[in-house]
Amino acid sequence: MSDNETITILKTLLKPIQDKLESLEIKLESLEIKATNIELKVDTLKLDQKTSERAIRKDIHYLNDEVDTLIEVLEQKGILPKAK
Repeated sequence: MSDNETITILKTLLKPIQDKLESLEIKLESLEIKATNIELKVDTLKLDQKTSERAIRKDIHYLNDEVDTLIEVLEQKGILPKAK
């Protein structure tokens, strides 16, 4: 058997393995893209959460100010006893 025949036989035997590796590489690239998309979605959710938390804190601060104002007005009008 010559070297060329041996190389041809080896190429023939390795072809299914090469095809399988190419298929796995394509699947891996697809998974990497999906992982990147998931990371982006997680980052977006984190940003949305931070934005919501900030808005809620702002609303709570506003409501606390409004309650303080209401209490002060009610105390000034004698409707609510003054806090000690």
